[in-house]
This record gives sequence, structure tokens and C-alpha cells, in this order.
Amino acid sequence: MANEDPNVTVARFSFKQAIVVAAITGATTLGGTLLTMRSGGDDSEGSSPEQTTENDGCEDEINSLKSSLNKSITFSSLSDISNSHFNSGAEKRDVKEKIRELIQVSELYKKDSQHYMHKLFRLKKLMLANGGNINVRVSNANPEACKLIQDLLKGIEYYRGTADGNVESTRAAVEDFQHTLNSYTPGYFAEKNIGIVGKKTFNAIMEHYEKS
Repeated sequence: MANEDPNVTVARFSFKQAIVVAAITGATTLGGTLLTMRSGGDDSEGSSPEQTTENDGCEDEINSLKSSLNKSITFSSLSDISNSHFNSGAEKRDVKEKIRELIQVSELYKKDSQHYMHKLFRLKKLMLANGGNINVRVSNANPEACKLIQDLLKGIEYYRGTADGNVESTRAAVEDFQHTLNSYTPGYFAEKNIGIVGKKTFNAIMEHYEKS
């Protein structure tokens, strides 16, 4: 048996496979065997015709593998998203289970977020953060709050447009709702409070949903 170069260990796979692996990873270890790729003039013997043909035929396979790698998500990428959910020591099985769990939570949230109580809860939080009310008479009213108000009023048929957070259309819907209630109970909303979504308006909206 001829003596082998101690600096190069021959890979135990075909030349075509070796080219693909090397193109993706550079010099890599596969099955305990180190593959060292040499360039052009460094190889005094040159490449055989068979090797050249296999090399030329690898381009599509290399591009396909590179495309797959570009679309993949590594453990380190998942850790960047949330180290508490995806730490570096997590097993593949645990990561897959965690992803399934998060998807289930997301789907449940989507379903619950359409319930009027969930919308009222979110609106209440925004009201508390804004001093207890949402004044839709001003042009810089919170757009998220406006969208929630539109959505809630749409559910009880006091708003018929798209819930887009537009302040003017929100104001028109709120004032229509308040004036309608005032026609049933005169003075329920003081004139100075028309166009302001406060505790009375909030409770009135909730009562409409509970009665429907």
C-alpha cells in the first residue's frame, strides 16, 4: 500500500459529494474524515477529466443546498428571538415542542382577541394609561384606541365603516352613540363630555353587548 500524505486524509465519499460538502462548509469533518480542498496551481497532478465533469455538474446541487441553508433557522437565531424559550442547551425535540406550544398560544390569542370582552379590556388599559378617558375630539387621539372604539361600536351597529383608527370617523360614531343614549335618557352625557370616551361611555358599550 502506497504511503499517504499525513497532511491529507482522503474523504470516504464520491468526488461529487465532496465538492458539494466543501462548497457549503469549506474544509469540514464528515464521518471522522477531514476533507481538504486544494486550489488550481497548488496541485501538480491537476484534475482528472472525470473529476472536472463531476465538478461542473455540482453547481445546481450546490445552489439548491445554499438556498435551503439560507431559509433555515439556526439554534442561535432562535436564541436571539427568545433566549428564555430557546437556550443554547435545548434539545431539538424540546425546541420543536416549544414552537408547537407557541403556535397553539398564538391561535388561542387570535380567537380570544375577537371577543368583545377582550377588546373592552384592551380599551380600558389604554384609557387608564391616558388619564381615564380617550378624547376623540382631538386630532392626535390614540389610533389604537380609536380602532378599538370603532370595532366595538361596529359590533352594536353604531359604526359601519372599516376599523382603521381614523379619528374623525371615530368621533362621529362616538357622538352618534352618545346622542342616541341622551335621546333615551336626557342629560345622561353632559354636552361638555360629548366626544370623550370615559367611564359612562365604556359602561354603556359593555351593557349593549351584555344585552345583545
